[in-house]
Amino acid sequence: MTAAARRARLEPLLESARTLSDAASERGRRGRERLVASTGLSSAGVDFALQRCLEGEPTEAELDALLQSTAEAPSAHVLLSANVFVAAHRAIAIALAASKVVHVRASRREPEMADLLLAGAPGSFQLQAELKPQPGDHLWAYGNDDTLRSVARSLAPGVLLHAHGSGFGLGVIAGRPSDAMLEGLLSSFAEDITLFDQRGCLSPRALLVTAGPELARDVARELAAQLAAIELRVPRGRLEPHEAAEISAYRDTASFVGELFPAGLGFVSVGASERVVLAPAGRNLHVLPSTDITKSLGDLAAFLTSCAIAGDSELCGALERALPGARFCQFGHMQRPPLDGPVDRRKRQL
Repeated sequence: MTAAARRARLEPLLESARTLSDAASERGRRGRERLVASTGLSSAGVDFALQRCLEGEPTEAELDALLQSTAEAPSAHVLLSANVFVAAHRAIAIALAASKVVHVRASRREPEMADLLLAGAPGSFQLQAELKPQPGDHLWAYGNDDTLRSVARSLAPGVLLHAHGSGFGLGVIAGRPSDAMLEGLLSSFAEDITLFDQRGCLSPRALLVTAGPELARDVARELAAQLAAIELRVPRGRLEPHEAAEISAYRDTASFVGELFPAGLGFVSVGASERVVLAPAGRNLHVLPSTDITKSLGDLAAFLTSCAIAGDSELCGALERALPGARFCQFGHMQRPPLDGPVDRRKRQL
């Protein structure tokens, strides 16, 4: 199959994404109503994600990179997750780059996005209640590690599995930025945290500061203020009971062992330990000083998907070499990677 033919298969899906992101259209309005009901995000949260994160206008270079990173397959299958509804678009685009025969199983918790994309690109792929990949087929599967281990055990021999499991994002402020620069960085970082109410594998869950405990405390206080401010524009959606319980436990523990700043409905904690602590989803974050980023990450490095870094370019280069599976980006772009192939580039065993 020529690259041009593979590229042509993507265009109906891209056009579907473009029309869905248009809030002024009937399709965009009705789509938002359905997505609010299925995702649990607020209406502003759904619109924020569609406007910021749905890749309707990829560059030709990005599409070329997607095609080059995707092997051709006789048939492609996609098992979607519920946490980041716009991720269905990238997952299906990769499958279409691989094959003209694409079967998609939407999450039972969030079935609407795949259906909306198909409605705008009829015939591009098939929605299925169950996937039955055959030897030689490729399966792109998204979810937590336990789910994907179960999927791997269930597959027939010869099915090629592309598993994208549990992960998190990280912010790094290297050095001591000016007050104005810091405010801008944290305003952008608050957007990264707000998107999808922090449930995605790219969502930041911690922020490391290299300039010491005093700056870490100032950063935590300012970030809490930025999160409270953005919540006025983009309210948090509903929480599952286990999420609310995790936030309560985090709040109690963080206030006991460190310092805690209210951040709208969420919290920002700061502690003296240099070991990374992952705050729970729901717009919470832990800030910590670190003199050695990779040491602070420890075993969590295997789960790092995305890293926003500002400051020391030499440190940035060293981290890219030390953490080759992570995407590095600017603050404010953690949830908006280019449509250039799988967003999760880690190579690890489930």
